[in-house]
Amino acid sequence: MNSKQLKWVYLIVLSLIWGSSFILIKKGLIGLTAMQLGSLRILFAAIFLMIIGYKSLSKIPKNKWKYIALTSLLGTFIPAYLFSIAETEIDSSITAILNALTPLNTLILGALFFWNKFSKKTNMGSFYWTHWKHSFSSKWSD
Repeated sequence: MNSKQLKWVYLIVLSLIWGSSFILIKKGLIGLTAMQLGSLRILFAAIFLMIIGYKSLSKIPKNKWKYIALTSLLGTFIPAYLFSIAETEIDSSITAILNALTPLNTLILGALFFWNKFSKKTNMGSFYWTHWKHSFSSKWSD
C-alpha cells in the first residue's frame, strides 16, 4: 500500500474511532453519571498518553509546560466533562455534528477576528473533515 492510500486508511480508522466515542458516551451514561464518565475518559486518556509518551516527557522544556497544561485543560479535560453533561440532554448524533462544526467555526472566527484569509487547502480540509464526522455520526445515531 502506498503512502497516499495509507493516509486514507488512517483517516477512515480515525473517523470510526472518533465517531464511535459519542455513541459510547451515550451508552456509558446508562450506568454512570456524567461526572463519573468524564473522569473515566480523562483517566484512560492519561494512562494511554503516559504509556506512549513517558520517554518524551524529559525532552519538553520547562518553560513550555504552562502551554501544555493550558492546552490539555481547554482541549481535553473540560470537554470530556462537557460532552458527558451535554449527552444527558441531547442525542449523541447532535453532539457529534455540533463538534464537527469546529473546523468551520475556526475558519469563520479566524477570518472575522484575525483577518485570516481562506485558502483552497483549508476550505477543502474543513469541508472533508466536517463531512466525514457528520456522515458517520448520522448513520449510527441513537
